[in-house]
Amino acid sequence: MPELLQESFLSVNLISTTLLILVIIYWLMVILGALDVELFDFDLDADADADIDMDADIDSPGFLRAVLEFFYIGEVPIMVLASIFILTSWVISVMGNYYLNPERGVLVGSGIAVGNLFVSIILTKIFSMPARKVFKMFDNDPNAPKKVIGRIGVVLTSQVSDKMGQVEIKTKGAPIVLNAKTEDGTVLKKGEEAIVVRQNEEKTLYYVMPVEVEKV
Repeated sequence: MPELLQESFLSVNLISTTLLILVIIYWLMVILGALDVELFDFDLDADADADIDMDADIDSPGFLRAVLEFFYIGEVPIMVLASIFILTSWVISVMGNYYLNPERGVLVGSGIAVGNLFVSIILTKIFSMPARKVFKMFDNDPNAPKKVIGRIGVVLTSQVSDKMGQVEIKTKGAPIVLNAKTEDGTVLKKGEEAIVVRQNEEKTLYYVMPVEVEKV
């Protein structure tokens, strides 16, 4: 144990060890109830409904979605994925430098760090598969509240205005139908798209606004 601690705090392993300590602190706070396990999580489906401007670096928004799906982001909480990645990279860093870098040289350590990055990404993908199935089981609860704020839907009724109508949001399963109103007197007609901006906490009612499409 003392030898492991000594190896962990060597310069070539210090970054991985520091990140691991932060992760341990995070999960201790989760256990104590100070933080939510999904504090840094976000809804992949909600993000998919938004237009993504990737012209500077990526030709298609589909590339970003493919990356998110590859790492199960949106299905597994971000902090669970980050914890798997950091723990994996710490183990590889300590073991790699112990066996392959006996002098603990910075140059060799840097090479190990580069290889560590790619190996840890693949191992995170593999190790997160069981977690994905577990979180998917919990997410299949039909009584669980749906994340709809920021989602885009289509007006079902003849209109949605300051008088209540209905908006349908498509999902991978059954569509979600919301009772909806607008707040500024805007009238949305049947078939038009609307974005959900907030929920009335006192009723099962959501406020929507039109989706503005930029004309080229």
